[in-house]
Amino acid sequence: MDTFPNAEPQSPSERAAAEHARRSADARAGAEEIAAQGSEAVRSGAERARVALTRTTDQAAEYVQAQPLKSLLIAAAAGAAIALLAGAVGKHHGRP
Repeated sequence: MDTFPNAEPQSPSERAAAEHARRSADARAGAEEIAAQGSEAVRSGAERARVALTRTTDQAAEYVQAQPLKSLLIAAAAGAAIALLAGAVGKHHGRP
């Protein structure tokens, strides 16, 4: 038997082991590629979300500066709606 790392295996079991090792290495490389693509997709999505959130926050701040009274009334109405909803849910869950 040759002792060189790249020598062709001689026996059927050596050939099977070499083929298994090659397939394992290919599978690992494929998994690493998929993981890298997934990681990049997450980073890209997080960056897009950060940009969208920043843009929305800036637009909201501009609206509040341009329409302070209207903004206050909208916030009060939203708060009242949330309080009513929370009260209704609390009463519903409080029943036996």
